[in-house]
Amino acid sequence: MRQPLFSGSVSAHLVVDTSVIINLNATGQAGDVVRAFGVKLRASTVVRDELVADRFSGRNDAESAAALVDEELLDFVALDEQGEDIFASLISGRAADTLDDGEAATLAVGAVSGHTVVIDERKAQRIAAERFALMQVIATADILCSERVVSGLGARQVGDLIFNSLAGARMFVPERHHARVLDLLGARATECHSLPSALRQAASSLR
Repeated sequence: MRQPLFSGSVSAHLVVDTSVIINLNATGQAGDVVRAFGVKLRASTVVRDELVADRFSGRNDAESAAALVDEELLDFVALDEQGEDIFASLISGRAADTLDDGEAATLAVGAVSGHTVVIDERKAQRIAAERFALMQVIATADILCSERVVSGLGARQVGDLIFNSLAGARMFVPERHHARVLDLLGARATECHSLPSALRQAASSLR
């Protein structure tokens, strides 16, 4: 059965990870998406540094993120002392229980601020659930597959944005959104190799 569009309440500020900014940039209309979702983004300066160091698929995501800052849709924040302690605890220890710097900094900012966290990596989502029981964690796909964004931008345009993010950044789509993404993409889903093979096979019948 098709899952409904994401309609859950979130905080006015969303704490976003590096990959989330990359996914939104890949849509080609990150600012429009953020405005339609009705929030402001917040990210650690560790995430900003990762964007500067990385050149994903030839895009300059640091420059695109700077444009969001100029539009007052994104703030970069430094970790305070409490955040630094949480960050340190998340990057040291057994490999199964540690995260990379950007993910750890994202959870640290979210834990200190109490804001909703947007992070796509399943390991980070698991650790967030284990370490921070009260933290609300959503994925990039929850934003794109939301009533707010689909109502604001239109289903056809959102389908294009999701396709761009899948093709350009290999965005992870949680299973709860598979049916909705197939609806929005149609046969184009066969071209999105980050989607599960079963979903791409289902899309091939839509040609």
